[in-house]
Amino acid sequence: MMKLNCKRIDLPYTPGEEIFHFPEDTGLPFLFDVAKELTADPAAMDAVGEALDEAETLAEKAKAAVKAALADEGSPYHSVVTFFMEFHRDEVGPEIAAELFPGTDPAKLSFAEMVDFLRLKRFGSLVDGEMNQQAFILDLSFNPEITDELMVVYFDLNKEIFCITHES
Repeated sequence: MMKLNCKRIDLPYTPGEEIFHFPEDTGLPFLFDVAKELTADPAAMDAVGEALDEAETLAEKAKAAVKAALADEGSPYHSVVTFFMEFHRDEVGPEIAAELFPGTDPAKLSFAEMVDFLRLKRFGSLVDGEMNQQAFILDLSFNPEITDELMVVYFDLNKEIFCITHES
């Protein structure tokens, strides 16, 4: 058994085995997972612990990047983030939209204002297939009990965003 080098949680893990924990298991406000390929690598796990300590800061950085992509029609992520927002405001129906954006008139929300309702639902680390290196993945959701649609933001080891995508 090894221990994750992290200030937030005291988490033992078995090298070579996937880590997957629900919030009720860790006290974290989101799912936490690490691919088994990384758990046998102490340097990779140190990076996981450091990034986990900054998860909310990374989520805010992700939300700022989504807002920037919404504002920039030339961004490679503009169409993906715009579609995600359009779907949740205009396609889900007024009752569901009202549940997703409580205390607002969803029809009057701008896409940028909607970003503020996104919450970090999963923090993970994996080996990115295209770059063949460790990456951090953050799943953002308006409310996973209502929608399974996710805005997924990938960070490299320097905590720079290299991909934003929409998954369900």
